[in-house]
Amino acid sequence: MLKQNARKKGSAYYGGYETVCRFSWKLNNPAGTPQKCNLAFPLPASRAMYDEMPATLNGMDVLPQMQLKDATLMLARDLQPNEALDFRISFKSRGVSFWYFQVREAREIRDFLLTLTLPDLPKARLNYPGSCMTPTDIQPTNSARGCVLTFRLDHAISSQGMGVALPSLPQPGEMTNAVLGETERAWLLLFAILASTLALAQVRHAVLISILFGAATAFAYGLLGDFSDLLFGFLGTTGLILVPLLLVLAKLLTRVTRGTAIKALALLFLVIGILYPCAAGLDSGRQTLYLNLCAVGSLGFMAWVLASRLRNRSEEQTRANPAAQPG
Repeated sequence: MLKQNARKKGSAYYGGYETVCRFSWKLNNPAGTPQKCNLAFPLPASRAMYDEMPATLNGMDVLPQMQLKDATLMLARDLQPNEALDFRISFKSRGVSFWYFQVREAREIRDFLLTLTLPDLPKARLNYPGSCMTPTDIQPTNSARGCVLTFRLDHAISSQGMGVALPSLPQPGEMTNAVLGETERAWLLLFAILASTLALAQVRHAVLISILFGAATAFAYGLLGDFSDLLFGFLGTTGLILVPLLLVLAKLLTRVTRGTAIKALALLFLVIGILYPCAAGLDSGRQTLYLNLCAVGSLGFMAWVLASRLRNRSEEQTRANPAAQPG
């Protein structure tokens, strides 16, 4: 049985587990004469802890007689003609990231059965280490919260192992880091839209205003990273700091000049400044899609502003030149 038990080292979390392993081998001496044999049980790792480890041979405790050499338990024994052996060993241990079992010797594998019970890992979240065969059968546990993997081999030769890889765990600051990774693109889009729209609207000091709003937006993103790590986490910092700051900036933006275009610019400022980095950062599979949507929306908005500006200028010229009017 393998049960997940996450570990923390520093500020990072790792997919740890606790295991209860039970192994049983049945062997026999096919020769009609006495033989000397060495039973060898390789331990999973040389620098690990193994607790509650009984080892029995035909029901007798043989652990005190076994020697530990090169991370392998070994037992030397004289075999009688046609003697059958029933060797059993079990232990409790812990590990990180994956559990792996392999028949190391290149030999025929006969009557082999390995059952791996995962009480808290459902089939939908299963993953396997590299060079690992898939199970022969997968069944849900009685609670339906986990699954039972069964590996069956008979008259087989294989260099592949059997096991399971634990799912990766969310790390502290992972959401914040993902969102901040998209803020650079968001900031560039915002600055381009601000500078272009304010210039087309013939706002005084358009470049200076664009720089000030760009610096304030970068400051808000910086606070998101700082306070996410120190106090509130990602969601708290977004709700208490990032969103209010950008709302204030959008409100100030509507005071720069009048008109429908500046109100639409304030709305687009909020969409690209808040929604885009959050959506692209938290939905990594569609990052390019969100960027393209924002870019197309920005181009469409600036095209509309430019067309409106040219139309207004044409109307002004027409009114200024009555001779151009018909009649």
